[in-house]
Amino acid sequence: MNDPTAPAAPPVPVLPAVRRQALRHHLVNELRRPVRRSRRTLLLVPAGVLAVALAAGVVAHSLAPVSAPLVVTVAQGDHGAATLLLQRMAAAATGEPGPSTGEPGPSTGGGEYLYVKSRVAYSEVGDGPARLQPVHEREIWIPLFHRGDGQVRQPFYDVPLLGAIPSTRKLPDMTPNAQVVDLPADPDELLAKLYQRHTGQGNDPDSAVFTAIGDILRESLVPPQIRAALYRAAAKIPDVEVVRGVTDAAGRPGIAVAHTDRSWRHEWIFDERTFDYLGERSYLVQDTVDGPAGTVLGMSAVTQRAVVPDLGARPKR
Repeated sequence: MNDPTAPAAPPVPVLPAVRRQALRHHLVNELRRPVRRSRRTLLLVPAGVLAVALAAGVVAHSLAPVSAPLVVTVAQGDHGAATLLLQRMAAAATGEPGPSTGEPGPSTGGGEYLYVKSRVAYSEVGDGPARLQPVHEREIWIPLFHRGDGQVRQPFYDVPLLGAIPSTRKLPDMTPNAQVVDLPADPDELLAKLYQRHTGQGNDPDSAVFTAIGDILRESLVPPQIRAALYRAAAKIPDVEVVRGVTDAAGRPGIAVAHTDRSWRHEWIFDERTFDYLGERSYLVQDTVDGPAGTVLGMSAVTQRAVVPDLGARPKR
């Protein structure tokens, strides 16, 4: 019987929707829709930009760039190697100092932000095979210590001749990095909290927890002890496997920790020598109406992670 006087365990923070846009919600939910929809792209183009394009006589087709399916080889996963690799990664993490940008320390008044720059691409799903959009740059600013506004910048549309038009928008009331990484250092306790948080939402619990850990690794500044706990917790998720010979969205080679849910596989990609996090990739592992096995649904590559003093500021280097 539970002790009513015992202190309640702190909840695992819910990540903002914008930080979970890759792979699970944007892609997999589309795969499971019972009714197919036509592929459409909604574009909000500034009037001045549209006028220039019209004057040049170039807006005869959709402003979205033409895309095509990207198909990769579905390599055999190695379940037996996953635990060993993740344990090695955990040991390496605890033997390292914090990230070169510095770990979050005492608050400096809420004027500091985590800056993450990535190269990303996502698929359009529906009305035929999935088509991967061109890889584009994404920048995000996340409050380090206090809940507040963040910011994301990425091209939301592409105009012929003019190219990709960047769009910047505020992300109100974001969960700060310090809260996202405020997790138990014990992997069993951490895993139990993640399963409690992500069970009962209509998703496969193992896949949902794997995705949640990936969300934290992708756009957070994680202290070494917590990063090690995340790796050790991931090793306990059923059916986690290792996939070798993979590349991220920037073309960097690596080794992947992967989990397969029904017809799709989701990979976290690491440098095989240093175990630095590189990015993610998601693709079909069997033929579906969205394409043949190997059709890529999304990919990313984190190219820079730093602490900056102000919202919208970029690292000096």
